[in-house]
Amino acid sequence: MSHRSAHCRAERLPDAPCPERIEDPEVLQAYLQDASARPPGRARGLVRPESEAEAAAFLRATLPQAVPVLPQAGRTSLTGGAVPEGEVILSVERLRRMGEPSGGRVRVGAGVRLRELQEALRERGFDYPPVPTYLEARVGGTVATNAGGAATFKYGVTRDWVEGLRVLLFNGDLLELERGQVLARPGETFRIELSDGSLLQVPVPTYRLPPLKKISAGYYAADPLDLVDLFVGSEGTLGLVAEVTLRLIPAPPGQCTGLAFLADENRAYRLAGALRHAAQAGWSQRDRRAPDVRAIEFVDRHGLELLRRSGAASRLRVPVPATAGAAVLFEMELPQAVTADRATTILADWIEGRAVPDGPLVRLATILREHEAFESLELAFPGELARAEALREFREAVPKQVNEWLSRQAAREPAVRKVGGDLIVPFEAVGEMLAIYHREFDSRGLGHAVWGHLSDGNLHPNALPADARQVAAAEEAMHVFAEEAIRRGGCPLSEHGVGRSPLKQALLRRFHGEAALEQMRALKRALDPAGRLAPGVLLPPPR
Repeated sequence: MSHRSAHCRAERLPDAPCPERIEDPEVLQAYLQDASARPPGRARGLVRPESEAEAAAFLRATLPQAVPVLPQAGRTSLTGGAVPEGEVILSVERLRRMGEPSGGRVRVGAGVRLRELQEALRERGFDYPPVPTYLEARVGGTVATNAGGAATFKYGVTRDWVEGLRVLLFNGDLLELERGQVLARPGETFRIELSDGSLLQVPVPTYRLPPLKKISAGYYAADPLDLVDLFVGSEGTLGLVAEVTLRLIPAPPGQCTGLAFLADENRAYRLAGALRHAAQAGWSQRDRRAPDVRAIEFVDRHGLELLRRSGAASRLRVPVPATAGAAVLFEMELPQAVTADRATTILADWIEGRAVPDGPLVRLATILREHEAFESLELAFPGELARAEALREFREAVPKQVNEWLSRQAAREPAVRKVGGDLIVPFEAVGEMLAIYHREFDSRGLGHAVWGHLSDGNLHPNALPADARQVAAAEEAMHVFAEEAIRRGGCPLSEHGVGRSPLKQALLRRFHGEAALEQMRALKRALDPAGRLAPGVLLPPPR
């Protein structure tokens, strides 16, 4: 590959007023925590630029003093990556420009919330599929962590949909990138010419990643590597993502959401396998009658028991059977618009044995019946928005109860904190990993719950530690989980990133090894010579 393809130029944006640095403690308070439940951090100030030029002016003005900067988006991080430790917070929340969709793409400011993006696209007949389940996140944060969502099974992760970036480098220069334009192979070098004529020489990593749908474990590597992909998933440590060009698809004509309760977890796993196989066969054969399942979510028996024990089950808008040992929530796209009345009629006729046309709903129902999941089925058809929202509410109920339990326990035992995993393995290994999660937690006397994206092989084992000793035991279990996942061709860091979590930084070291981490550090030094962008985030210190 020609070295010419690995060269690009950054530009100096026109001078603009430097945004006000806010130091009022009352204003700063809201920016000192994220969703990780880490204690509030400390910041030497906050800036909220309203344009790229203002953000660039701040970075230029503070460069001589090498002022440390923490890029921050929606503070939805589960790893502490948005918690400051003495930096100036550079919030992208006011970078909210959104263009009109054109040519199957849209340009979006980093501060746009996913909910706003989806609503605007829906009005224009488009869809952006890889959104995480939490729609209050901002676009910039999802790019920074290469976020995945429920529909990763069909559509992949954020990286797969990013067509271009506008990134502010450590000195305020703007680097505008389009996918496919700047490529290099492992061992080669990206050469970025700055506006003052100096050159950043960025080494392309030589480590390899397993062929999994979603990994958020340090800097991305591929052969060849697109410079766009280096910034996606870099957690704000290489540059400030100011604007993103996203690929879109036409909105599906219809969609239904289903929730099935099963007697045990093995049956849930087998049901998920059958749904995956039917969907994948339909895609490969272009069979519009196949069940076009885009997402399969899972809740284990401990999660259901937590809902019952806490009383949350009685407050949900869908009943949780007392005998259920697992739950599977799925989303299925329909090849044509169908009303709720028509869908209900089709299924009623099928149940009664009357002749019905072959199609996605009939094939879905057949699979569910074969796996003893049809009798407990709750379905929301197109147009039944309140019912669909009730099913999604169930999906979020277990993580919500875990967080509430931890909050109450921490009030009594301050050493208690969240200890949760974010592991991915090939789907064929999910059953083994689920058994390992239960075995290792149980052997340490730890209450726990497991949920997540079953169709991707990406589950979240979460402990319920009662004291400091159990927190340490839970972290010990996480290391065992990481080792077992790696042995099976998986990764212990799938979609939440690494952030400032000492546990996740240790898992990053375990996954990649020290030699790969040193390549990442060299890459970081090349793109951020002063080490001022998100210091302490993502990369563990050298040994």
